[in-house]
Amino acid sequence: MSEDALRRILAAEAEAVEVAPDALATIRRRINRRRMGWRRYLPSGVMLLSFGGGTAVVAAATVAVVLAASPRTGPAPQPPAGGGGPTATTTAPPVANLPVYYLGTTSQGARLFREYHNLPVTGPDPAERTRAALTAMLTTKSASDPEYSTPWQDATVRAVRIDGATATVDLHGVPQTVPGGAATARVAVQQLVWTVTANGGTTTTVRLLVDGHTVASLWGVPNVDEPLTRAPRTEVQAPIWLIDPQQAAPVGRTFQVNITGTVPGGVAGLRVTRGGVTVKDQEVPLTAGAPQQGEAHLTLTLDAGTYTVVAYVPGSEGDADTHEITVH
Repeated sequence: MSEDALRRILAAEAEAVEVAPDALATIRRRINRRRMGWRRYLPSGVMLLSFGGGTAVVAAATVAVVLAASPRTGPAPQPPAGGGGPTATTTAPPVANLPVYYLGTTSQGARLFREYHNLPVTGPDPAERTRAALTAMLTTKSASDPEYSTPWQDATVRAVRIDGATATVDLHGVPQTVPGGAATARVAVQQLVWTVTANGGTTTTVRLLVDGHTVASLWGVPNVDEPLTRAPRTEVQAPIWLIDPQQAAPVGRTFQVNITGTVPGGVAGLRVTRGGVTVKDQEVPLTAGAPQQGEAHLTLTLDAGTYTVVAYVPGSEGDADTHEITVH
């Protein structure tokens, strides 16, 4: 196999990895705690290799595997209201931090943005995680960011089954139309596909049922009765995401910012305002420029207060991701 072919395969696999917004901080904490005995914590089968020249791409794939193995943890579930004395038998259901895709407005029309939600799950298997994430995705106003939305209008999940690489999703109450026309409808179908494949373990293909039956088209989108796969990222994802801090996140005075984007020239913008006054506005180099997806990690220190943090594409009106945060 040629090196170019190997690069394309690994790039496709890396694009399918869903890295939790706190993964980098988690890895750094583990390294600091276990610096003297870190070899014990490598995933089974990961080897230490030295790389040179073109084979460095294999190292990138190994890093992706380690990141994917990092637990996606959120805040611990709280005890039930009303307390729980020695005789209490009610326990909160387990909670998982799951990726959920929503629609937002960009210069190219509706595109996908992603949030992580702490959601109750009724079992550890991928089908239950997928069901929980889909339930959130379908629910109107479930997004933490008020600029994100879902056009599914409170449809519900009847069943989720995963067989190998295929997830079968059966929905009820799917609306007859969605606002925004054919282009938005296509992105809405991809919203479902990306959410399912992000949570379904080995899932790469989605089979959609409505009330137990296949449908030839949905909102004018044809061939939804055939196996559905992710459309190319550049066709459906927003050009820039502010991954961390998430909307409404409480953070300390010094915190990490994580930006991902497909940006011409590989340079994004980061703006921080407070009460309408700009506190910071700076260029942020990404690891790659369009058409590749690049990312950046940086540290900010702010006084206590409420801020608006905006990651944006310089020179492109409407291509931004805005989050409100509270600094303690």
